[in-house]
Amino acid sequence: MPKAGKYDYPFFDLDACIEKLEQYYKVVQTDETSRQLVAETLDMSVTGGGFVNLISSMEKYGLIETGKKNVTLTELGKSILFGEASEKERTKKKAVSRIDLFREILEQFGANATPEQIRAFLRQKGNVDISRVQKMAENVDTIYKKVANYIIPAQKLGPTSQETDFGVSRFGRRDTDTQSEEKVDLLKIQYGSLYIEVPKEDAETALRLVAQKLGVKLEQENQKK
Repeated sequence: MPKAGKYDYPFFDLDACIEKLEQYYKVVQTDETSRQLVAETLDMSVTGGGFVNLISSMEKYGLIETGKKNVTLTELGKSILFGEASEKERTKKKAVSRIDLFREILEQFGANATPEQIRAFLRQKGNVDISRVQKMAENVDTIYKKVANYIIPAQKLGPTSQETDFGVSRFGRRDTDTQSEEKVDLLKIQYGSLYIEVPKEDAETALRLVAQKLGVKLEQENQKK
C-alpha cells in the first residue's frame, strides 16, 4: 500500500479496481477465493508488485477482505457488483470516502485540486519529505482526478462514516451533487445516541414537521393564540 507521509492511499483508482473485481468474479463465481486463483484469472503473478498493489487497493476501498491465502468479497463489494445502478453509485461514494487522503484534499481544495496544491498538501499535512514529494504528488494527482467526483466530505459522513447511507441525506435530500452540498450550512443536533443534521435554512420546517407528528404545539404558536 503506497504511503504519502502519514496517509495510506490506494495505488489504483476505484473504477480500475472494480473492472478487475468483475473480471475475476465472472470466472470464480464465489465470494471467497484463493489469492493464487485470483491472480491466475487476472493473468498476473501472485507475488508480483502489480497484483499486490491491486489487492491492497481493493481492500483499501473496502471491496474485499484478505487473509493469508484467501480473498473474500465484502458486502460493499457485492453492492458494487450486483446492485442497481443507483445503489452502485452510492457504494462508490462510500468506497472512495474511506480514503482520508482524498477526502481531506477535497475538503481543502475541491474536486479540481491542482498538482501544485496536492504537492503543498502532502508537504504540509502529510509531512512528505521534499525529496519525494514531486513524484508522489504526480501519482496522487493521477488517482485523485479519477475519484474526486465520488468523494463525500467528512461533515456529510456524520459520526459513523462507515455506516452512513449515502443515498439519502437527512430529511430526505438525495446526495446527487456533492460539490453543491459542500456549501450547505448544516445544523447538527445530538442527544445521547441520537444524531441528526439538517440544513439551517430548513431547520424551522423540520421542527414543525416533528412537532406536528408528535401532536405538540410550538411555543411561538401558543403565544400567537
